Amino acid sequence: MMRLLLAGLGASTLLVTAGAPTAPPPTVVPTEPGPPGILQSADQPLPPVGNPGTGTVDTGDFPAGGSTAYLTDVRAAGHQDFDRFVLEFEGDEVPSYRVGYVEPPITEDGSGRQVGVAGSAFLQVRVSPASGVDLSGEQPRETYTGREQLTAPGGQVITEAVQTGDFESMLAWTIGLEERVPFGVTTFSDPARLVVDVLHQPGEDDGSGTLEPIGQGGTADVDAEATGSPVTLTDVRLGAHDGFDRIVFELAGDGEAGYEVGYTEDPRSQGSGEPVQVPGGTTLEITLTNLLLPADAPEGVTPWEGQEQLEIAGTSTLQALVADSLFEGRYSFFAGLDQRRPFAVARLSDPQRIVIDVLDRVPGDGVTLGETCTSPAGYTVDHPSDWAVNAGETVPSCSRFSPQDFDVPDATDVRVAAIAFSVESVAFDRVTQERPGEQVRRELTVDGRESVRIERTATGEGLWPQGTPSTRYAIRVPDGENGPRTLVADTIGLPMFDYRRNVAVLDAMIETLDLDAGTEG
Repeated sequence: MMRLLLAGLGASTLLVTAGAPTAPPPTVVPTEPGPPGILQSADQPLPPVGNPGTGTVDTGDFPAGGSTAYLTDVRAAGHQDFDRFVLEFEGDEVPSYRVGYVEPPITEDGSGRQVGVAGSAFLQVRVSPASGVDLSGEQPRETYTGREQLTAPGGQVITEAVQTGDFESMLAWTIGLEERVPFGVTTFSDPARLVVDVLHQPGEDDGSGTLEPIGQGGTADVDAEATGSPVTLTDVRLGAHDGFDRIVFELAGDGEAGYEVGYTEDPRSQGSGEPVQVPGGTTLEITLTNLLLPADAPEGVTPWEGQEQLEIAGTSTLQALVADSLFEGRYSFFAGLDQRRPFAVARLSDPQRIVIDVLDRVPGDGVTLGETCTSPAGYTVDHPSDWAVNAGETVPSCSRFSPQDFDVPDATDVRVAAIAFSVESVAFDRVTQERPGEQVRRELTVDGRESVRIERTATGEGLWPQGTPSTRYAIRVPDGENGPRTLVADTIGLPMFDYRRNVAVLDAMIETLDLDAGTEG
């Protein structure tokens, strides 16, 4: 895919209205988007479209069938309260779409090649069936001949927008942002346009514009190994959000820091072994590994100056973060909490960060499971009442779940449903072996059985393209006639699925799992 950096765009190419030139304030500018010819005074800022929030927005039938829509223009620009991103198509209607946040690495559809997108948060826009090339005639017709990498002149949060897919009638653009903020989405006709407005500031406290935690959370210890050369800690910061508090460690270097996070009843300094005084009712110990001493930081890298204790207003959950010491490449911190709460940990990139979210609400709230199904494999499980469930013609019933209708083909490796359950004739220890790309592992108990929850990013060596995220549960069940068995339930972040929503549904379904419903004969 050709990459061209946009150094500047004429203002007229950034206006969404049909054919009206852009003029800077102070007098009158055409409203955008909207019918041509409607005027708005400069002292009345243009409102964002849609109902801004941070949750995924889609048409409900994504990805839909039908005739392919052909892309003709892509543009972005800053407004007073938001940055705008627009996809314009031939014809009067925008096809099905999905707009939502995704986690790095960002990969190109089809090739799986990793694509660099500047930013700290990434908003992906997918449209289907759509393309920038019309292949219906004798010769290919390029309907979009513009740049595949854009900036937003006058913008405050969009760092750049990059085309990350035009493959098998699925068009994808990924928008890099300074931070995760609310966005609104709408469509317009004459010509057909998909408009995404990204707000400059987080939303109000009515729940419409709050951030989401980086994981579902748990209370078991979590760790990840370091890789490569040692790195430098450059910043530590705290944030209070609706439903969780966030701790961010920012790092610099070619290697990757490791981490160990878990609750402790006896916080002690790793150098001296002396007790550490930590505010709050319980202590979450956080240790970063593979770190350089500040004096050894590379030229041009400014190490974190260090504070003995950090606090943040507006929260009763995170009382304080106490820094211990950097000793033999290990830097320990103690988070004082009001009580023992679920936490989630993740690595983020560009820049490298280790993020810890401490939840003050139960993960999965808002997921409604209204129906129960029974599988001949020996379990019952609740699922959303408006989701489709397989009938059992190809694979056992009550093993495939999706918000859209689907058929399970004879080749059962084809992923047609958002969530899949299966009882595998494989030993639990083998199923749960660590594999490349593993991000987070949590040991837990499901209906009294030993279980593991694993979040992973595909490396490109298996079934899924490089960068594809997945969440899998493995649950030890009694041996069958042919030997060991393991119940596996998972969801895969393929382009046609809403991965974040499906993870929340999967987590809620696992909580309802009953493994005493009998066994298949």
